[in-house]
Amino acid sequence: MLKTNTNCDVLVVGGGVSGVLAAAASARNGARTILLEKQNVLGGVGALGMLRYICGLYLCNDNLPADTLNSGIIREIVSLLNKLSPQNKITRLGKVFALPYSGFNLQYVLISLCLDEPNLTVLLDTTAISVDKKKETINRVSVYHSAKQYDIFPKAVIDCTGNADVSIMAGASYKIESLNNIQLAGYTVLLKGLRNQDAMLSIKVPYCLTEAVKNNILPPALKFTSYSIGDAPDEGYCKLSINGVNSAERELKAREYALAATGYLSRRLPEFKDAYITGSSMGVMDREKRRIYGEFTLTEEDILSGRKFHDGVVKNSWPIEIWDKNKGTVYKYLKAGDYYEIPFRCMRVKHIRNLLCAGRIISVSHEAYASTRVMGTCMALGEQAGRATAYWVKHGGTFAPFYS
Repeated sequence: MLKTNTNCDVLVVGGGVSGVLAAAASARNGARTILLEKQNVLGGVGALGMLRYICGLYLCNDNLPADTLNSGIIREIVSLLNKLSPQNKITRLGKVFALPYSGFNLQYVLISLCLDEPNLTVLLDTTAISVDKKKETINRVSVYHSAKQYDIFPKAVIDCTGNADVSIMAGASYKIESLNNIQLAGYTVLLKGLRNQDAMLSIKVPYCLTEAVKNNILPPALKFTSYSIGDAPDEGYCKLSINGVNSAERELKAREYALAATGYLSRRLPEFKDAYITGSSMGVMDREKRRIYGEFTLTEEDILSGRKFHDGVVKNSWPIEIWDKNKGTVYKYLKAGDYYEIPFRCMRVKHIRNLLCAGRIISVSHEAYASTRVMGTCMALGEQAGRATAYWVKHGGTFAPFYS
C-alpha cells in the first residue's frame, strides 16, 4: 500500500492504545491518516502485556462509577469490550476502580475501530527510521517496510511510540530517570494447573515469596511479586518486578525468576502443587521510559491538588503509583471524587510546530508520570492528539482553539 513517496495529512507512529485512538480520531475528523506499527499486531503492551485491568478510566470515588471519566472513542471501546465479555464488570481495587479485560478482545476491538475508518491506512511491520525537518516543521519521515525504505510526507505527526522515538529523531529534548530512580519494570507469567484457588492467594503468594527473599532462597526482585486469579478455575497470573535496563540479560533473568518463583510456590502452597507456566507477557515491560520536554510540564503538585487548566483536554483520577526498587509500590492519592486535568501543552513538543506526543511520553515530571502512564489515560491522550492534528490540517497550521 506504500508508494516510494506517500503523502498524508497525519502520520501516527506507534500502534499501541494511544496510537490507535489517535489515528481513529484523526481519520474521523476528516484527515487522511496513516498509522505505523513496528509489530505485526495492534495494541502493544495493552494487548500483549497480560495487564488484566485497564486503569485510569474512572473517577476514584466511594461509589461505583456510572461511566468513564473521559468521553469519546474511549467509551466506544469500553462498550465493545463489555459486549465481548459481559462478565467483566468495573472492579474496585483498593481505593480505585478498573476494568478487567482480555488482551485478545482488546486487539479485536482496536482492529475493528481501524477498519471502520475509510480515511485510515494501517501499516504493520513498519518502522520509522529517520525524520527530516525544515526549520521547526517535520516534512518527511522515512520508514522501513518489507525490506524496503519508503518516504512519507505528512502535514502533521503524532509520536505514540512509548519511547519518544520519532520525537528524538526530530531533535526534541527529553528526560529519562537515572537507574537509581527509575521505576521497576514488570514481567507477567500465566500459570495453569492451580487447584482450589481463593481470594487469599493474592496475599499468600507475595507473603510467601517475600519470606523466601528474606531467607536468601530467592532473588530480591521477587519480594514485589503480585498474584491474581485467571479467567479459568486453574489459571493465575504472577506479575514480577524486574530491575535494570532493557537487555537480553534482563529478559533471561526475568524467565529465570519466573521459573524459580513457580517452583518455590509449588513446594510451599498446596494450590500451586501442579502449577506450570503456559505463557508470558511480551518480554519485560518498562514502566518508565523517555519523557518529552513540552510547552508545559505536569507535576506531582498539579495532580494531588486536582489542578484544572484552561487547555485541559484529558481528565485523570488515577493516583501516583510509583514502583520503587527499594520500597515496592508507593501510592499517593487525590482527594476522593476529585480529578486533575492534563493540559494540551503537555503534548506539544517544544520547537517542533507540527509534532504532538501522546501516551506515556508526554511532558510530565517523574512523579506525575506514575499517574499519567496508565492505559485508560493514554487512550484519552491519543484521541485528543488525533483530534488536534486533524484540526491543524483543516485550519492551516493552528491548534488553537480546538480544545475550547
